[in-house]
Amino acid sequence: MTGNARSQLDPSLWEMPGAMPEIVPGGDFGANIDRLFTERSMVMQAWGAYGVLWPVIHQWLGVSPELGRGRVAVVPQLPAGQTNASADKIKLGLFAIDVAAAHQGSTYTTTVTRHGRMDLRIGAVLPDGATVASATLNGSPVKLKLVKTTRGLEALANAEPGQRTATLVITIAP
Repeated sequence: MTGNARSQLDPSLWEMPGAMPEIVPGGDFGANIDRLFTERSMVMQAWGAYGVLWPVIHQWLGVSPELGRGRVAVVPQLPAGQTNASADKIKLGLFAIDVAAAHQGSTYTTTVTRHGRMDLRIGAVLPDGATVASATLNGSPVKLKLVKTTRGLEALANAEPGQRTATLVITIAP
């Protein structure tokens, strides 16, 4: 994932900003931009960008916009062994959000900063069969809506419309 992201975000590898070449640098094959034009691989693989953005933004960080309704849901599900993930300035139409997700032991933390006015549903995917011991939104106790999905047990809360940053902390019972 890191190598794929680098091929899209590192200007020293770009032949076209944000595009991923058919063959990324590695082994004896350096950056496309350093090769003769007749020796280069294809300039862009559209699926490459999708292959980085979809798993990280939609699946890991759980960003699910409904821009026509002026809202976004952020319900992270970090892969096993991954303790945190984040992304800044995720573009959602005219708006953007920053998202950070962390999972340490029995505690799940999701933080979202909105750059623009939109409704926010914030949450985390908990293990099947988990029991919520406590939950706070911006430091105050909050009642969660629990929904069984194909991803697992989603624990959800609605963030206050006027607060730019929302932090949800969920602790599950041991």
